[in-house]
Amino acid sequence: MTRMTSEDPEICDHARALSSPVALAFVRIAMACRGISEAAARQIYLDYIHGAATPHAPDESGRLVGHPQS
Repeated sequence: MTRMTSEDPEICDHARALSSPVALAFVRIAMACRGISEAAARQIYLDYIHGAATPHAPDESGRLVGHPQS
């Protein structure tokens, strides 16, 4: 594993979280199934793992709440 050169620990935490195979798979699946950008998929994943109450959660019909492309 390479050493992170950023002084901001939050950036390092995000980079570490997004480098796992599970995170990469989630991002790819979200992009393909939901038609969202990679940045949006990454943010949804980060919100989920950090336990944030996110407006990106699917409603009863499976559509993403608060997302313009749902």
